[in-house]
Amino acid sequence: MITVRQLEILAAVIEHGSFRRCGQKLNISPVSVSEHMRALETQLGVELFVRSPGGAVTPTAAGARAFDSVHELLADVQDFISFVVGDSARQEPIRIAMHGFMMRNLASAVAAFDAVHERQLSFISDDGAPEDLHRRVIAGQLDAAYFYAVEGAYGLGQTVGHEQLAIYVGEGHPLAAEINVTAAQLNATPIIGLAPEKPLRHMVDEALRRHGVVHSNHVVETSEFGLILSSLHRNLGFTCMFESIQGEEKQATGLSIVRCETPILPLEIRRMTRRTALRFQDVRDALRLAEQTFTRA
Repeated sequence: MITVRQLEILAAVIEHGSFRRCGQKLNISPVSVSEHMRALETQLGVELFVRSPGGAVTPTAAGARAFDSVHELLADVQDFISFVVGDSARQEPIRIAMHGFMMRNLASAVAAFDAVHERQLSFISDDGAPEDLHRRVIAGQLDAAYFYAVEGAYGLGQTVGHEQLAIYVGEGHPLAAEINVTAAQLNATPIIGLAPEKPLRHMVDEALRRHGVVHSNHVVETSEFGLILSSLHRNLGFTCMFESIQGEEKQATGLSIVRCETPILPLEIRRMTRRTALRFQDVRDALRLAEQTFTRA
């Protein structure tokens, strides 16, 4: 029978690259590590590691597949233990990651949660790629994560809300005076956008592509929101960002939303969480409060 201890050792061996370093981490001998892994390989009927002189090991294809799922299994085991033992076994905060823009209205959600729960709720600003967030959720490093996506772009998670996009220009830009701006007009106008390394940039690019805006004339590419705003005020081009920014007086001052001939598709707000984490009432309450802020925004 495969044991939890074998799975813990498997994860540690691959993470640390040798039986010796795994043993040091888990405070067991390299011989014991080797015996556990040989027993696991025998039960599975496959080799999980390529052993090299000097003690280094690398995962085989089967070992890599095992590593992809072992953290999820270990997280589910921990959830099972906590669920059976009760809340006393769960001391760490509930950890929910999301894009920074999603966090703008969460103060009331935290206050409402704190009023009825002993366990702390921690919202973490994280603009990382959905694939990275997914790995951290299934490994139990996060209880849940939210990210933006264009409809149909990701199979990860489930859609729990939407965020409308809009085209912005400075009030003095020629497009500000137009009634219905076409995709052709936007294609003829420079773009002010996020830096390419930002995952949200690719979501916005895809939304624009579906709108018919396919050129790549980016006059400004930056991770600094202030630089995007100042570039708009200088009438250097247009940007595509969240429509709800128009309700934030300080940021929207001096900007105009361009009314397009056809609307820009909204971005989905998608949630990823482990099935076993949803057993806990406090996790479900935290997700419900967070998602209420999305619908009110």
